[in-house]
Amino acid sequence: MKFRKILFGNDWISPFLKKYRSGFVLAIFLGTVTVAMAGLLMFSSGYVISKSATKPENILMIYVPVLFVRIFGIGRPVMHYVERLTSHNWILRITSLLRKKLYLQLEKTAISLAERYRLGDLLGVLNEDIGNLQDLFLRTLFPVLIAGTLSLALVISSGFFSLWLAFGLAIFLGLLLVVLPIISLKFTVKLDKELKTYRNQLFSHLTDDILGLQDWVLSGRKTDFLTAYRGPELSARKIQAKLLAFGRRRNLFLQVLYGALVIYLMIWSSGALNTGDAPNYIAAVSLAAFPLFDAFSPLSDAIVETQRYGDSVNRLNALPDQDEAVRTQEISDTDLSIKNLSFAFEKDQKIFDQFNLEIKTGEHLAILGRSGVGKSTLAGLIRGDLIAQEGSITFGTVEPAKATNVEAKIGVINQSPYLFATTLRSNLTLAKLQATDEEIWAALELVGLKKMVESLPLKLLEPVDEAGERFSGGERQRLALARILLSDVDVVILDEPTVSLDPITENQLLTLFFERLHDKTIIFITHHLLGVHQMDRVLFLEKGKIKFDGKPAVLLESNPVFKQLYQLDLGK
Repeated sequence: MKFRKILFGNDWISPFLKKYRSGFVLAIFLGTVTVAMAGLLMFSSGYVISKSATKPENILMIYVPVLFVRIFGIGRPVMHYVERLTSHNWILRITSLLRKKLYLQLEKTAISLAERYRLGDLLGVLNEDIGNLQDLFLRTLFPVLIAGTLSLALVISSGFFSLWLAFGLAIFLGLLLVVLPIISLKFTVKLDKELKTYRNQLFSHLTDDILGLQDWVLSGRKTDFLTAYRGPELSARKIQAKLLAFGRRRNLFLQVLYGALVIYLMIWSSGALNTGDAPNYIAAVSLAAFPLFDAFSPLSDAIVETQRYGDSVNRLNALPDQDEAVRTQEISDTDLSIKNLSFAFEKDQKIFDQFNLEIKTGEHLAILGRSGVGKSTLAGLIRGDLIAQEGSITFGTVEPAKATNVEAKIGVINQSPYLFATTLRSNLTLAKLQATDEEIWAALELVGLKKMVESLPLKLLEPVDEAGERFSGGERQRLALARILLSDVDVVILDEPTVSLDPITENQLLTLFFERLHDKTIIFITHHLLGVHQMDRVLFLEKGKIKFDGKPAVLLESNPVFKQLYQLDLGK
């Protein structure tokens, strides 16, 4: 991917470069001044050393050069510190905005992404790509532009003294700034792509395998697990060894080339500066070149890494685009209307085709269907997490994807409600940040957990283990219900909330859900019929269409398919 395209052919970097260009230019200027001061420090030091060696008759003859040594000696670290503050403040501000943008895109399309990407791939995006964009500025953009600005200044300023000096510097700096980085890029681009492919595979496979580690152990295939991982790991190490070997050879050549530059400056200065006080400048000119090595040495690595940054930009650009300012309306009427809806993750595989559905405020609806028919997808569409390609979904006249108060109106209890590694109180107040202790205890009593929480040593301040492992599945579902009760939403989506529980606990929880949420609109997504007799309507999905829709008692009497499903569910 071309460097220009990485910077300007995307929606993740160029907008911020334009918006915050003043801070960017200031960081480049300060970086250039920092390197220039390092060179001037060595120049002044070289002159003082050379002049002192000639035994000057008066110490005042070297007073001014010594003063310059002090000025540049203090100025260089001060400018370096200011440059670091400026550049890192700038990049941290940009990174914060990038992370916000990424979160908004993932938050809006979480269900879609979960359907289309493996967990390891999503973690790869979150873990690596924003960090790569940060490195793009700190390790590539800043060094390249500082070195380029410095090179231009050196060639122009040296031209005032000698055209031959300017010509020689242009050749050496061209090799350091352009030729060597391009050669490095050409040599490493293929190996770097292969290494990234192996690393991405390892990251995704290892994530998936660790999540399924229990199955590997129980099946007695621990050796297969290790073998499957070690093969790609060994291949990745071999490629990495080749890259490291090339890096060592390139760095050796770079040092030789830089040594040749110093020798060229010594030869030029000894020939051009050979009268009066001029010989003292030979050491000054030669030593001034050494700090420049720090400015040019990272360039080859910086240019090589652009390929990695390009992959990150491509992945981020591939995420579904969501305009964070699109939510401008508020839901007030919770009558749900779905008209002529068509939706597909892939163009040729429609999940819904001209789908229609009406749900009145306060109605309790059960949605049945085989696995993969689109029940959870429909829930995502209703909440605005997914956007239909055709048709409309509205609460009253407002589309959920354009509403600012979706979270305040629609709550979800899914199969595995998540508890964070913080206090029990913090987990519950996710639904209502200003909730009082009295409100929390009231919600816990409604879901039957008040006595259990009161028995804990720290009660509401009791730490919750990661993912809530200290609580049973039924307790986690009750805590999720407590969140919903605290949030006081109008519409509750129950997305197979009891699928992993035993029948007794499942029945108890469903009864509790329907009792506590009786005044809410309930959309109950399930794969079997336990609890559906408490619903106002039962709807069965098949191939993106509604196969039947009606009251449970009526369907049991008049619909043979529903009757058969009911009998199978009861084990008859």
